[in-house]
Amino acid sequence: MSELRKFRYEFPPMEAHFLEAPSPRAVVEFLKRSYPHNWDEVLPTMVEIPSWPVFWKTLDHDGRALPPNKHG
Repeated sequence: MSELRKFRYEFPPMEAHFLEAPSPRAVVEFLKRSYPHNWDEVLPTMVEIPSWPVFWKTLDHDGRALPPNKHG
């Protein structure tokens, strides 16, 4: 499996959502399915980001937060 890339989009405006996908095309297809009536308004807010925001937490199997350098 290829490395997943990180993306951010907003909907409604100013409400950020974060996801991982193998390509921008996969995100576009997701947005078209998730927002069938207004995907063309959501799409311009989509950007690729280099890493998760500082506030993003990744947990291990026991529910403990992993150090930032342990995830992507």
